[in-house]
Amino acid sequence: MDNSGGAVAAMGGSLSSTGGAQASGGAAKVGGMPNTAGGSGSVGGRPAAGGTDDGSGGTENASGGTGSHSGGTENASGGTGGTAAGTGGGANVCAPMGWATRNGRSDNPVAVTGGGDVSPTVVTSFSALQSAAEGTAPRVIHVDGTVGSGWSGRSGDRLSVGSNKTIIGLRPGTQLKAPISVNGSSNVIIRNLVIQGPGSNDDQAWDNINIEGGSKNVWIDHCEFWDGQDGNADVVKGADNVTFTWNIFGYRTGGEHNFSNLVASSDDEPESVGKLNITLMFNWFTGVAQRQPRCRYGDIHVVNNLFSRDGMQSDYGISAGKDCRVLTEANHFIDINTPIYTSHKSGTSAHELTGNNIFENTSGNTTGYGTAFDPPYDYEDLLVPATQVKALVQDKAGATLENPSQCD
Repeated sequence: MDNSGGAVAAMGGSLSSTGGAQASGGAAKVGGMPNTAGGSGSVGGRPAAGGTDDGSGGTENASGGTGSHSGGTENASGGTGGTAAGTGGGANVCAPMGWATRNGRSDNPVAVTGGGDVSPTVVTSFSALQSAAEGTAPRVIHVDGTVGSGWSGRSGDRLSVGSNKTIIGLRPGTQLKAPISVNGSSNVIIRNLVIQGPGSNDDQAWDNINIEGGSKNVWIDHCEFWDGQDGNADVVKGADNVTFTWNIFGYRTGGEHNFSNLVASSDDEPESVGKLNITLMFNWFTGVAQRQPRCRYGDIHVVNNLFSRDGMQSDYGISAGKDCRVLTEANHFIDINTPIYTSHKSGTSAHELTGNNIFENTSGNTTGYGTAFDPPYDYEDLLVPATQVKALVQDKAGATLENPSQCD
């Protein structure tokens, strides 16, 4: 099954102490810019060695010369106020931001609250989690300990998430041994969970998370998606307005299909025309061969992310396919082959680069084409120079939150 790609960017309001989020139309502020040191790796460790793989619809071979560039010296200043925690240290996200907070491609704000301020339900088993996550009634769900029995292919536990839900791990590294399905649901927040897949192969198996079927206004924050069978995080089939912040998308072992984030299943997906709008901000792609993301149809904002090979196979980084427009802004690529892949371009696709992206020890194309889009949301208060991305993301990405009310 082909599925998603990820996103993140502007924001509003404050995260409640119950784990829900209350978003207003405006942009929340951040507590100063980070003082970055060489940060150590994040939760989950590093991947080992890897194999090669191809993409959906045929082999996707990366090409091109070398591209080692430096990232410029932009200066970003952090705002004050709001409810973002942390004085003088880090770009904080206390509430949904980016495309998740909009209605389609308009600049009309949407309050992404998940379960809002209802009293949290604490679950300690997969059956209790699934029961609480069903339906459309607002719920804030705190996951206490490891839940789920694992899966392989299309057999085993799989979590279906209904509308108006906040699901958050109670402590760092909270593990969900089940992939997540968000199908036809809206106003969903998922935070602070580790989903460890069974390893990749070329079977059309369950992705670690799949957002589809007209789902919209979804915020995925501080989660980890490792070793997905078909992929780590797919957004397909008419889903819209999704933001990914502070997540890890990675592979630790070699496999036949170390592909991470797919946006749209094919070039023939009419329900996705004008949708699949995604923000990816402060995420870490590690050990991924392809799809970081690979997209069709959507407007994708890839901003302040870290891409690193970490000993695994690297085929290509970001790819804009049929009618997909990508804005790649102030990211850091390390050891990636063909960071900007252009062989999938089709229709009205465009891939615009801005913000002095850093290409460190990369090979292949690093040049974009065409004009993408202007994000209709505020994110400048969160934006950091590309020179600060590596240390910041390595330090804070992943299921690192000490409690449901922590911002980063």
